Amino acid sequence: MLKKNVIRSGWCLLGLALSACTLFKQPAAPTETGSSEAGTATTSADNPYGSAPYTPPANTAPAYTPNADTSAGYVGNYSPVDINAATHTVQRGDTVFNISKRYQITQDNLRSWNNIIDNNIKLGQVLRVKPAGYVAPAGSKNTTTTVTTPVNTSSVTTTTNTTTTTTPSSSTTVSTSKTVSTGGVRSVSGIEWQRPTAGSILQSYGGSSKGVDYGGSAGQSVVAAASGKVVYAGNGLRGYGNLIIVQHNQTYLTAYGNNQSILVKEGQQVKRGQQIATMGNTDAKRTQLHFELRENGQPQDPSRFLPM
Repeated sequence: MLKKNVIRSGWCLLGLALSACTLFKQPAAPTETGSSEAGTATTSADNPYGSAPYTPPANTAPAYTPNADTSAGYVGNYSPVDINAATHTVQRGDTVFNISKRYQITQDNLRSWNNIIDNNIKLGQVLRVKPAGYVAPAGSKNTTTTVTTPVNTSSVTTTTNTTTTTTPSSSTTVSTSKTVSTGGVRSVSGIEWQRPTAGSILQSYGGSSKGVDYGGSAGQSVVAAASGKVVYAGNGLRGYGNLIIVQHNQTYLTAYGNNQSILVKEGQQVKRGQQIATMGNTDAKRTQLHFELRENGQPQDPSRFLPM
């Protein structure tokens, strides 16, 4: 009987012990939903690592802008030429267009006669401006009047009727024509200049006038405005009548038009003040000297150079 009571008491103690364990069961640890401390990002389903998504920096490099073109503008060469010439030497500012225009030929012909591709021409290149077999009219020189460095030659060939005669050293002979004073002398760009005639000014430079028109009487002296070489003497240029062109250096030339008579020849060296022509009205409505001064082929105001 006592043994049964002891076993029963043991089972009761075991049950009490199990109940006590249930009552004192440790609660589950709380779950944190985030932190309010500065610099800590909130955890979300899209960002499980607790930091802000990476955003690449904006491209702050400036957009590329090509440098402005500061090259000097193109200046075409429209200096007078001898339209009876068979060839032309390419000068600065020459193009297929302005060469064709000055020689009164088509661009297609110029390209065809010289096998020109894509209008490419070079300084110093000699171009045909007349078709093969062309013969210049009697008394006409086979050279252009766009100026170049004077050629040092020992002879000049002249044509008389059908006989060609070579005169030694004629290209360096200075004419004995009289020297005429037309006023003061002015030094500009290393050249001493004087008026080409003593007449009054009828038309000044500007607008449609590429030079100055001097008035006077028929037969009045026309002189070289500066020393140089005669590179053209003839009447093959429309509007200029009897024309003389004197080259002073690689940069400057002067032109004397509408003359009554021409007293010099191509290739001849002349001095400043030397008479080269007489005033007239060829290709003009009145007696006058049409005078032009050109720098690199471009007309300039003569008043910048001459004592007016």
